[in-house]
Amino acid sequence: MNEYLIILIFILWYTLSMVVSETIGKRKKIGVQWVFFFCMMLSPVVGYAVTFLLPDNLKAAK
Repeated sequence: MNEYLIILIFILWYTLSMVVSETIGKRKKIGVQWVFFFCMMLSPVVGYAVTFLLPDNLKAAK
């Protein structure tokens, strides 16, 4: 039972990291890959908070 719980947590963590990196990372200067890295290493919620505070991409703003 523990294995299934760990697998479920990992799948949720990965999915939330992908959602945050694809939706917010496109608009930020650091890009999708770095946002995904922060989400996977810290957590999707902390990665979202860190990414939200970073500056937007100048090309997308024009």
